[in-house]
Amino acid sequence: MRRLTVFLAAGLTLAAPACKRSAQHIDSTPELLSILPMDDPRAGTQLVNGFYSLEGSPWRWTAGKFSVILRPPLGAALAGARLELKLNIPDVVFKELGAVTISATAGGSALAPEEYTQPGDHIYARDMPAGALAGDDVTIEFATDKVIPAGKIDKRELALIVTSVGLISKP
Repeated sequence: MRRLTVFLAAGLTLAAPACKRSAQHIDSTPELLSILPMDDPRAGTQLVNGFYSLEGSPWRWTAGKFSVILRPPLGAALAGARLELKLNIPDVVFKELGAVTISATAGGSALAPEEYTQPGDHIYARDMPAGALAGDDVTIEFATDKVIPAGKIDKRELALIVTSVGLISKP
């Protein structure tokens, strides 16, 4: 019986550090980025919904509603920050839909919409209030007023092409 007790004690002593390491590894989460290029390998953890896979380039198609989680930059809880969504409205989308309006909410605060009346590269940029950036992360939800429905030219609902989204520190 004494041998069994010694064996169990030795086994628990050796297993305890391994359990601790496993728990630390499981609990660790990747650091969120403030500026998220769509081709960053860490993007998958911050793209909440409405983003499709990379297509051989540093961009992703979106659905009509898409959202992302970003880390507010240093000082944003006091000074606010600038949200920048770098996007492209392809000719095929513009020919099908015409002008497209993008709106967003960030941390529960509605941001002013913007209408895009030409195809091509654009930046949806809005100043964000400090109060919306007080936490460790902020969820930003985007929406377009029009989409190309699934099955019309692709199996997916298509709205925009996005190359990056980020929160920029204010000087």
